[in-house]
Amino acid sequence: MLLENIGRKGDLRASRADVEEMLVAILNSSGEKALNEVRDQAAALASPLGAEKSLGRLRTIIGTLLGTYSKGELTTKAGRAVARGAPVDRERLERFEVLAAHLRTVALPHIERSLQGVARQNAAFLESYFSNYVEGTKFDIQQARDIVMTNKVMTSRPKDSHDILGVFRLAITSPYRDSPPLAGEEFLAGLESWHAEMLKMRPEAQPGKLKLEVNYAGTTQFVDPALVRGTFAEGSALARSVPEGLARGAYYAFLVSEVHPFDDGNGRLSRLVMNAELTRAGASRIIIPTLYHLQYVDCARALTRKNEPQGFVQALAKMAHWSSQFNYEGLDLLIDEVRKTNALEESPVEFQLLNLDGSRAA
Repeated sequence: MLLENIGRKGDLRASRADVEEMLVAILNSSGEKALNEVRDQAAALASPLGAEKSLGRLRTIIGTLLGTYSKGELTTKAGRAVARGAPVDRERLERFEVLAAHLRTVALPHIERSLQGVARQNAAFLESYFSNYVEGTKFDIQQARDIVMTNKVMTSRPKDSHDILGVFRLAITSPYRDSPPLAGEEFLAGLESWHAEMLKMRPEAQPGKLKLEVNYAGTTQFVDPALVRGTFAEGSALARSVPEGLARGAYYAFLVSEVHPFDDGNGRLSRLVMNAELTRAGASRIIIPTLYHLQYVDCARALTRKNEPQGFVQALAKMAHWSSQFNYEGLDLLIDEVRKTNALEESPVEFQLLNLDGSRAA
């Protein structure tokens, strides 16, 4: 397809720029190895197709993208950015700097907690339940309990059931539970492996594969696919300058959400990485319940659109306190306590999120 489109003209043919953009997408989603494989397959096809001239053009683009061919000319902005090295989203990096600077100075709680055995399992269930519910995978909490605690996949909703199990598995199993991906160049590779494990039963979600097209939430446009690798490399390295625990966990949560590297699962992944940092630091993990999710999103949006980090950080600090007050030893009691706080409700107009003592949580 690439050989035919780059070598011919006509209304039904894609342009050179289209070919280049597809190659950039392959490079960003699957790495240099995949692009080299495309080049090798094209070389094998060129002679039977009589497309030697097209092969030369294709090799020029691929070589330039990989930095091995200095004379080639790239026509797209994304292609030129890739050829320069590790292209980044400068606006996003500036925003990450604003957040990191705030987190270095603000006083945040360190709520010491290390759950073991049944308590750890129950907490991971609740984390998975809410993390999926707020993203649209909605079950009654007792249905979700059956899925997780008895590994009972609902025959009418097998993939949704595996979504619950996927987040639960990462929330309870090392290294996903207690070791965030290594900051720097290796961060994205770690995220890809987490995503592949979390959504391995959803092949249509491209588990472990980066997005090929720009994605949106409302009017917010996330990082361009061509800029994902470089932005994560620099953005995650900045996390080292942020204090460990809740501050660094909050930074990771926003970093993953703001880049939005995958077609699906970004919100769930952002919270898992945040909680891995909290567990690594010996702190209580954070659960964002249904009733508070809209407020949490509003705070993240203020940081995205106005570079205002205070609300986002304060929201996570509040949820750290809220999540730490429950007794996770018994699941029946835990569900009853959570229900009493209105956490299962969806309308912040009708309900307020409460603490166990009946006071307002947020």
